Amino acid sequence: MVQKDTNETPEFRRDFRFHPAFADFYARGLYQVGPVVPDTEYTGDPLRPGPQRRDPVSHELVWKIAVLDPAEKHPRRKAYEVMLLSDTEPVPTTGEIGPDMRPIELTGLIVTPRVAGQGEFKYLSWVVRATGYAPGPRTPSGPAKSGD
Repeated sequence: MVQKDTNETPEFRRDFRFHPAFADFYARGLYQVGPVVPDTEYTGDPLRPGPQRRDPVSHELVWKIAVLDPAEKHPRRKAYEVMLLSDTEPVPTTGEIGPDMRPIELTGLIVTPRVAGQGEFKYLSWVVRATGYAPGPRTPSGPAKSGD
């Protein structure tokens, strides 16, 4: 009987992806800042971008959006990129509330944990992917207003 090397990560755990509900992962909502842009391969020459990346699992094209997460307490971690997986360019479904800023809700949320930081300052981070935009973010319902 041949024993496998136990230091090797089993294939099913490599790039493991969780599928939480949007409201569970982003309890305080999410804001997109800026446009949807293709995620291209790095070539070293800014004038000649490489081909657009494809997701290794779904094989769909990868698009990037910059987001602000109001639930994140650390100021330097509030802004990050989310990858959108789609063979066509995703189009936001909500209007802007300020210059290049809009509240969004995503469908098909996929999160993968990773370790970020350096040395003794490491922390848990997430690679966030989604399959597209939901029709619009839910707004918290306040008390009913009575008519005069």
